[in-house]
Amino acid sequence: MTRRDLTAVAIVGSLVATFLTQRPVTQHETLIGGRNNTVLVLTDSHPGLCNAHLAAVSELIESHPALEVHYASFPSLANKLGRIEMNAKAKNPYAKVHWYEFDAPSLAEEAGVHKGGPSGIRTPPGLPGLHAFGDIISFFMAAWSKEAHLEIYRSIVDIIDEVDPSLIVLDPWFRPGVDAARSLNRRRAYVSPNALLDDLSVRQPLGAHFWKYPGMATGIAFPIPWKDVPKNIYQQAYSLIQILGSSAIRSKRSWLQEQGIKHAITASEIDNPAVPWIAMSFPEAEFPLGYIPDNIHVAGPLVLDAAPAETQSPELAGWIKKAPTMLINLGSIVEYDEAMARAMLTAIIPVLEAENVQILWKIKKRGQFGDEFLEPAKTYIESGRLRLESWLSVDPTSLFKTGDIVASVHHGGANCFYEALLAGLPSVILPQWADHYRYAQTAEYLGVGVWPSKETSPGWDAAALTEAFLKVLNGEASEAMREKAKALSEKGLRYGGDKAAAALIAKLAREGR
Repeated sequence: MTRRDLTAVAIVGSLVATFLTQRPVTQHETLIGGRNNTVLVLTDSHPGLCNAHLAAVSELIESHPALEVHYASFPSLANKLGRIEMNAKAKNPYAKVHWYEFDAPSLAEEAGVHKGGPSGIRTPPGLPGLHAFGDIISFFMAAWSKEAHLEIYRSIVDIIDEVDPSLIVLDPWFRPGVDAARSLNRRRAYVSPNALLDDLSVRQPLGAHFWKYPGMATGIAFPIPWKDVPKNIYQQAYSLIQILGSSAIRSKRSWLQEQGIKHAITASEIDNPAVPWIAMSFPEAEFPLGYIPDNIHVAGPLVLDAAPAETQSPELAGWIKKAPTMLINLGSIVEYDEAMARAMLTAIIPVLEAENVQILWKIKKRGQFGDEFLEPAKTYIESGRLRLESWLSVDPTSLFKTGDIVASVHHGGANCFYEALLAGLPSVILPQWADHYRYAQTAEYLGVGVWPSKETSPGWDAAALTEAFLKVLNGEASEAMREKAKALSEKGLRYGGDKAAAALIAKLAREGR
C-alpha cells in the first residue's frame, strides 16, 4: 500500500470510526443500593487486572473497620487474598474478607484455550501486528465462552442477592461481573488497571484519538511525527472498526441477551456520571490529556505492598542488601522460550562484568529446555551475583521499598510500570504485546526509561539489551532518569494511592440505600 493509499484509507477509516463511536446522550436509571457499609468486589484473578483492587481492599480492611468487604473471583486468587487478610490483621485484628469463588475458567485460562496462552498473544508493534492486535483485543472484550459467561453471571447474581451490597466494585475487563451489576442496576464503581489514556483516548476532543495519540500497539513515538500521522490514523481506525464490528462479540451478545442478560457485553459506561471510575494512573505520568470526565477519580498508583520484604522472605531481603540490585521481572504471564533466555543471559553477562551490581532475574520457562544455557554465567551464579527465581517470594513494591533495587527491567505492564515509577526507579521496558508498547513509549517520553530492540520487538537483540541496562545503571542518562522518576513519584504519591481509593469506596458504601 502506497503512502497516498494509506492516507486516503486512514482518513475514511477515521471518519467511519468516529461516527461509530458517537453515541447519543442517554438517560441513566437511578442506581439501586443495598446494605450500608457493605462492599462486593468482582474481579478476574490475573494480577495485571486485579492487583489494583487488591491494594484498595488491603487498605479497606486495615483502615475502615466498619466496612464489610466481600470478594468474588477465581480459585487461584484465594491464597493471595488470604495473605492480604493475614497481614492486615497486624494493624486491625478484625480485618476480614468474605470470599466467594467461581467454578469456571478465568480469563487467563480462556486465553490459554483459545489463544495459546502468552505466546499466542505476543505481537510486533505497528502494521505487522495490526490484524493480530485487533483480534486479540476483540477476544478480551468478551473472553469467556457464552456458556461460561452465563454461568459466572448467574453465580454473581446469586452472590449479589445474598450479600445485598451497598456498592459493587468492578474490574472493567471482567465482563460477567460488569453485566451483572449493570443488568441489576446496582450502585457500582470501577477500579481501572489501565492508563488514563487507555480509557479516555476515544473521548478526547477534536478526534485526537486518531491523529494526536499513538495507538496502543503502534509503537509510534509521542508527539507523533508528521510522517507517521496517516499510519497512526489508519491503525486506530482499523482497530476500532474491527472491535465495533466483531461478529463474535455480536453473536455472543445476542445469545446472552436471549438468556435474559439485559446489558450483555455493552460499551464502556465511563460516560455515566453516576458511576465513579477510580484510576490508578495520574495525568503527570501520561501523554497530556485534553479532557478528563468529572466521574474519573485519580487515585494515583495502586500497588500491592502487603508486608515488608523482611517479613515476606527474610532470606531474599538479606540477599538484596549485599549489593545494588537490578530486578528483571516481566510480570506474571510472560514466559521465556530458550531463545529469549539465551538472549537475556547474553545481555546480562557484560553488565555483571562492568558494574558492581547483582541481578535478580525472575524467569518462567515455556517449553522443554534445560539449564545448559546458563553455563556462560556459571561463575556469577555460584558467587551469588546472579540469582534466578521462577517466582518472586516478595511483592515487587516491597522489594523496591528496601532501597536496594536500583533499576527495574520489565515488560511494560501497568503494574510494573507504576511500581517502578512510584519507587523513583529508571526502567528498561521489553514490551511483548498491546498496551506494553504504549507504556514503553510513555517511559521514553517522560524520560524515565528505555525501550531497546524496537526493530525486533517483541524479540530481543542481546547487544541492545546490554546497552540499555548499562544506560539505566550508571552515567548522566541514569541520573537524569532517576531524578525525573523521583519527581513523578512525588507527584503520584500526592494523589493518595490505595488510601484515596479506599476512602472513596468507603464513602460510597456508607451511603447505601
